[in-house]
Amino acid sequence: MHIPKQYFHNKTVLALIALNAALTVIALVNVMIGVSNDTSPSRTIIFRSSQSFQAAGAPSYLYNFAIFALIITTISTILSIKLYSHRKHLAVSVLGLNTVSLAMTLVVFNALMRTA
Repeated sequence: MHIPKQYFHNKTVLALIALNAALTVIALVNVMIGVSNDTSPSRTIIFRSSQSFQAAGAPSYLYNFAIFALIITTISTILSIKLYSHRKHLAVSVLGLNTVSLAMTLVVFNALMRTA
């Protein structure tokens, strides 16, 4: 894969890549610390307060949050590199949307951990 020469010289791109990497590591650590298989055999997977509905499942389902964080960070970085030579603003937007989705991943995971 060809990386454009100016890609890593753009301060906005570097800041977003660093922020995305930090959020990904935080998400991974948060999931690894938050999910413990020996405390309870099931965890809340779906919670809807408006309908008083909860569905329980194995704690291993919560590891999907860490996998999701890794996958979207990898894909958005590769997509941003490929788009940079054609549309710089679109490449930066992809990295920015990755930041938003990682933040939402952390919020949803923490919300699920607190409902149990």
